[in-house]
Amino acid sequence: MIEIHNTLDVESLRRLDGLQGATLRRIFGINLDLRLMSEDVSLETDKATVTLWGDIDGLGDWEGFDGQYSVLHIDEGVPHIYDANDVRAARTSDDNSFFVHAGDRIQNISIVRERMRKDVAGEPEWEYTTDSAVIFDLSGGVLAISKTALDAEMLTITFADSWEQLTIPPAGAFWCHWNEMGMEFVRSSELISLDDLIEGAGS
Repeated sequence: MIEIHNTLDVESLRRLDGLQGATLRRIFGINLDLRLMSEDVSLETDKATVTLWGDIDGLGDWEGFDGQYSVLHIDEGVPHIYDANDVRAARTSDDNSFFVHAGDRIQNISIVRERMRKDVAGEPEWEYTTDSAVIFDLSGGVLAISKTALDAEMLTITFADSWEQLTIPPAGAFWCHWNEMGMEFVRSSELISLDDLIEGAGS
């Protein structure tokens, strides 16, 4: 069975870890719109600013054709992936900014790890593992930043007053539409605490 891992590296996990205990000031993005969707989402806190941004990569075309797969990056500050003037404006302007839960403390951070497996005639052919969302447990609610799909760079922001009210659409749902006789795509996901992931990485 082919196994493909497209997950956050330890450096990205450490950048997220630097936000634990911080107070959220605003959420902004150079292309962030009222749909709360963008290729980039920055969290400004009293401790640091961290940006999550989506990208596309072929990942070696492991499915046997020219595919594209969503890759999640996490950088300190505002990454220089856009025009320099746009980056400077995003740092100093309230445009494209949202202040929902501003003043809340980031208490814990978790990662949604999603797996898609392709079975042919009852036998696994491949399993694809990827981190599809980052969830921030706030003192006044919950914030999730998730991939809109496993083949697109767009990210989606979701706010909720509690964990029970948080709903994140499965990013890998499109694969399941291809199920046919003799072939099945099986999806699963788990919520992993950031602390556990960093400990597992040997940090």
